[in-house]
Amino acid sequence: MPRPRDAALLLLRVTLTVGALGWALRRVDLSVARTALAEAPLWAFFVPPALMLVNSALHALRTGLLLDALGVRAPPTALLGAMLKGNFAGIVLPGGGAEVAKAGFLARITSADAAVVALVTARVLEFVPWALLLLYGLAWGLAAWDPALGGAAAAFAGAFLAVSGATALGVRWGPTSARRLPGRVGVFGERAASALTRLSHRPARLALVMALALPFKLINGLSVWAVLHAYAVPLPYADVLAIFPAADALISLPITINGVGVREGVFARALAPLGTPAEVAVAAALTRWCGELGRAAVGGLWFLIDGLGRRELTPR
Repeated sequence: MPRPRDAALLLLRVTLTVGALGWALRRVDLSVARTALAEAPLWAFFVPPALMLVNSALHALRTGLLLDALGVRAPPTALLGAMLKGNFAGIVLPGGGAEVAKAGFLARITSADAAVVALVTARVLEFVPWALLLLYGLAWGLAAWDPALGGAAAAFAGAFLAVSGATALGVRWGPTSARRLPGRVGVFGERAASALTRLSHRPARLALVMALALPFKLINGLSVWAVLHAYAVPLPYADVLAIFPAADALISLPITINGVGVREGVFARALAPLGTPAEVAVAAALTRWCGELGRAAVGGLWFLIDGLGRRELTPR
């Protein structure tokens, strides 16, 4: 049985999802949006999942490099399977739930400490290239394009760089500070801090993992550009990289289930200066969402292939 707090949070997220989606769809003619979806070329629905699978492989590679630096070896296929199964679970979990699921799957082939440290480090190192793209957007003129997106870019760039800096300082403080935490949290915190300290002694490896986060973000932009191209929206790839990292940051906020409603509204706002009809923007947003859904479907199939479906989804 779910705890009352968890049930209340789920109900809140469902309510926000329905509200956000209703707000976005009330501003479009659904019949026009359906027509735009029906007339989109078939390849537009296959390119985003293919690109998201490449990103999952990159994420698995980056995580594997960090695990190796910790002295933990994991088979590449098992790493990729953990990423994809985590994406499958994350479709319906609250924000950050996909990462928690990935940590659980990785812990089966490594250890809980190593899995958490590798995943958290990979994500924190991802913040730096993401922040650079947000700053590129601001230099490009995102605030003039759309003040709300410009404000989001500035806020998220500052937050990402602050988290990266705070993490670096935390590593310098080391396990001593973690010992002050109570009980099992302190024990885990000390082990995690020790692992982070070991990683800090491998600066070349950390730099490589950070560098590999840049193609991760560029592929996200390529997915958006391909979808917009399918809908004849005239936005160059360089402009996509200026606008959509901020849009992705807003969509990734744990407000609604898998960004539903927020995604459609953000796409409509981001493309409005081009004169793109809201219906086309919503169709493009839904087509882009096929990337997450398609990748999650592959993760679901992975459950069936390795026979873990029932066991992994059984509540504990």
